[in-house]
Amino acid sequence: MENSMISGELVEKACSEVGQYTDERMVSEFDRFFRAQPAVCDFVLEVTHESGQKIQELSLFLSYMVFKTVEVSAADATASINQEKIEAAYRETESWVARISEAEGTALENAIVQSLQHDTEPHLLHYVISELNEPTEDGVELNDEEKGEVFFVLKTVISSLCSGGL
Repeated sequence: MENSMISGELVEKACSEVGQYTDERMVSEFDRFFRAQPAVCDFVLEVTHESGQKIQELSLFLSYMVFKTVEVSAADATASINQEKIEAAYRETESWVARISEAEGTALENAIVQSLQHDTEPHLLHYVISELNEPTEDGVELNDEEKGEVFFVLKTVISSLCSGGL
């Protein structure tokens, strides 16, 4: 099960498709996402439940966007991810964060950039980072801790949805 990297074009295609959705369509898409990937949704809800509604909703929305992009790429998106795969992706993300956090200041930024260049899904991660740097719909900017938390959750979701062999 060898998945090729998701291109920037596919990320844009998924974004523009979702951008056309009515509120009703968005609700039904979320229902479909929850049915298709219950373990992923449970994971996101579980790790963000103490973070407040804004973080939880953003994490779920971005997880849906990753799911949608994987689906648009037709890269085996229909396979439901199980708890074990998410836990393995979570441990992988933890060790990634541990490696990255050994660096400081500009070295930290360079370490993240280097790491993302070697990541299996740089376009999806770039999309997540650009979304985190945008103010939310109500104009609120996330602080660095909130951005880090959502990024951690999304890196785990991307790893679990996009990797054939963890």
